Amino acid sequence: MTHDLTSDHLTILCARCPVRDLHCGDCMVTALLDPDSMGLHDELPLDSDERAAVTACVRAGLLTADAAATVSSQRVPFSIGRAVG
Repeated sequence: MTHDLTSDHLTILCARCPVRDLHCGDCMVTALLDPDSMGLHDELPLDSDERAAVTACVRAGLLTADAAATVSSQRVPFSIGRAVG
């Protein structure tokens, strides 16, 4: 099986999950589609690529160091999909 990593979408079929209805509570799909049920928050720390981008903006003079210190990632909820099924 091959996966197109350039695509902007992914299809996950719960019907094919080998632990369907047994481990939905700790499923990656649940965490992605219903993060509130997993206790995840909207504001997240920056990953290494995001930190590098902010650092580049500071070095280029596009952002002050004080402003850069307050930058964080934000989770944008999916508007479609179901976590289990």
